[in-house]
Amino acid sequence: MSSANIVSAICCFLTSLIFWGVSIYAFTRKDPMHFWSGSKVMPEEISDIPAYNRANALMWAIYAACMVLAGILSLFSVITGIILMVITIVPGILVLIVVYKSIYNRYRITSFTSTEIPNSSSNTSTKIHNTSKGSIKTAINLIATVIIFIGLVVMFYLGEKEPEVIINNDRIQIKGMYGLSIELSEIADISLVEKSMKELGIGRRTNGYGGFGDTLKGNFNSDALGETMLFVHANSSPTIKIERAGKKDIYISYNNAERTNQLYKALMQVYAGKK
Repeated sequence: MSSANIVSAICCFLTSLIFWGVSIYAFTRKDPMHFWSGSKVMPEEISDIPAYNRANALMWAIYAACMVLAGILSLFSVITGIILMVITIVPGILVLIVVYKSIYNRYRITSFTSTEIPNSSSNTSTKIHNTSKGSIKTAINLIATVIIFIGLVVMFYLGEKEPEVIINNDRIQIKGMYGLSIELSEIADISLVEKSMKELGIGRRTNGYGGFGDTLKGNFNSDALGETMLFVHANSSPTIKIERAGKKDIYISYNNAERTNQLYKALMQVYAGKK
């Protein structure tokens, strides 16, 4: 399980807390629960307020539970978790609207009319206006939540994902965040250092990714090593060092030491043949 899985799951769980809060709020309310922000359901409209509020609480609880499920799935597959989360947030709100209307119609007093409330014309106009404003505000908030959530998860996913190294006859390609292409002709040496990047000296990040775990990618500057390009797990060893003539040295290490060793052997086979 990588840091990307953990971060994605945490984002889902934190987002679900908002709707768990709405569910609890609906369950404990004395007055009828409203759906849109800024709207109001009058007590005179609802036949059984406690049952109506419990139904609303259950609806929001199920919605929050879907986000929790997305978080759990993210622990195993970030992409699967993101897909479920997006489905929950975007088409899910349409389902909520349909379900809420069903709940409202089930508990609405059919004989209720706006004339039973003093100043009904003013109240009705205000209610429609507030509902419209609430709908727009809710839609904007949901869109913003989706954009922020997807942006964060994608950033952490790409950042925490281990780089893919493709070896060709004349070049080495490192794919992923801060990836680059290295011509074999510019390589001065390739070596395997039996130390972690932390032991070698990470230095400070100048333009790169640090993440929440020990994943480091991009441009760093170290007193011991100078300017470097890192694609490493800071605490993992060994570390592959690719020295380049007149350019930044590149360091690569995977969380799995055996995978790092296999990559080093593959690099040496091509590099040795070009010497």
